[in-house]
Amino acid sequence: MPGLINEDMAISEDINHQFSDMDHSNGFLACGDSPESIVPEGRLIRLYYENFHSAHPILVPAALYERWKYQNCLHQVVKFIGSHYSVVLDNDVLNESTWLLLNQTTERTYHMVQAHLLYSIIMRARNETSKADDSLTQAIDIALELGMHREDFATTFSGGREHEAESLRRTWWELFIWEAYMATLNKRSNLRCSDVFSDVCLPCEESTYASFQSIPQPHSLASFRTRIFTEDEGVTYYSSFSYRIEAVRILARVLVLNSLPETHHDHLQAVANTLVSWLHHLPQQKTDIIDMYGNIDEMLFQAYFTIHYAAMLLHLPRGNLRPRFPDSMFSICPVTLFRLSPSLTRHVHDVKTIEASKKLSNLLSVRSSAQSYSPIVVFGSLLCGLVQLTAIHSHGPDCCDHHQNRIVLVLGCLKLLRSNWPLAQEAFSHLRNSVAQRTTITSEYSPFESRPKPQRNQRPNTAAIETARSLPVGDDAIHGHLSSRLLSEYLDPICGDSFPLFHMPDPQSFSDSLDHQYT
Repeated sequence: MPGLINEDMAISEDINHQFSDMDHSNGFLACGDSPESIVPEGRLIRLYYENFHSAHPILVPAALYERWKYQNCLHQVVKFIGSHYSVVLDNDVLNESTWLLLNQTTERTYHMVQAHLLYSIIMRARNETSKADDSLTQAIDIALELGMHREDFATTFSGGREHEAESLRRTWWELFIWEAYMATLNKRSNLRCSDVFSDVCLPCEESTYASFQSIPQPHSLASFRTRIFTEDEGVTYYSSFSYRIEAVRILARVLVLNSLPETHHDHLQAVANTLVSWLHHLPQQKTDIIDMYGNIDEMLFQAYFTIHYAAMLLHLPRGNLRPRFPDSMFSICPVTLFRLSPSLTRHVHDVKTIEASKKLSNLLSVRSSAQSYSPIVVFGSLLCGLVQLTAIHSHGPDCCDHHQNRIVLVLGCLKLLRSNWPLAQEAFSHLRNSVAQRTTITSEYSPFESRPKPQRNQRPNTAAIETARSLPVGDDAIHGHLSSRLLSEYLDPICGDSFPLFHMPDPQSFSDSLDHQYT
């Protein structure tokens, strides 16, 4: 990302004289200028591929883009998305021209499906919901009209080009994925891409697609779903994109379940089982989302993210936690049921909701920059932060720091994204205001400040006991050892511990008393 910024700044310095004709009050170019006179067209395409493509990889790889000669409308959308990652151009420079071109183009081709799909994603990121919904509707209309949900479509319309056929398969599945995510923010549960029979084959691995290697014979969704019961489960290799698709299918099941006025215990338990089973059946090579060089497997990252997001949407409305949602988000949560399964009581739902939010925030901690994030991250991150906020009040002050640190992480992620996406700005503002209204922010403690005293009749924490046993005698031990006071000031309590570290007395007396009590 720094390299991109430096290059944009270099361009800016070379063409400073052109900015005298730009109206900085509204971000539009003056008459006679064009965006290409400020930032070359090729640069906008490169920004698209370096920042957006990996999160929604439906177009051919960057090296093949110029050869494909995409339709002008799709090409315009690519430039428009790329402009959002430029520090030279204003995000609105290509906004009006892109919208006009999309609405004036009457051709109903798969390129228009791709154009409307990508436009829907970026407009949702811009928080222009109506345009995002309209474009998604048009993309699905054209896709179903053309038959993109059938297996033979990709081979028939690709002209024998493997990467084009792969691009068409990816386009259908990305449409399926994006519709499900958009449905989490609306009251409707009409999932048209899920409602039709589709036998489109699964995409290949990203590394294969991005290279000039031959695209392997694609696997079917049916074989992927039955892999658990076959003998070659550990032999047949499925891409990260495949696991992402399965994760979104589970998310769609949650949305359908949440749309029902009342849920049967078996239906609820089945979806809850599926969420856990998805994690259990991941192969060994799909347990890490980051390789030894620090590269993120974006498709696998989104797959994990989707599972934890779906878990929160399933369990949250059936528990006792009550976050305050913004008006434009998460209205699909149902009314809490009166009759609950013994294995999924309200307490269990609360535990699973907080656990899912923890795991989702753990994913956010893997990345140090916002490059290549999808707008779907905003949806789950906001929900995660709101759940952690309600957990503070549910768990009490003992692990307040633990939940607060996770909220700070979510706010940091949204802060990085808000420079490009108004959707992230809205989420950031809502979460920060909710924190300010509902809880007292704890400042950084100094060694001279005291923390809350522990409540009586709390069972001891084994982790704290072992830590205390390993500490040197005395509070002022030095020469490479940490004192108990320093330890308690710089290590936050663990959520779920009823005897946090900062409640420890002198380590030796603490350890002796436990030996006496539990011998």
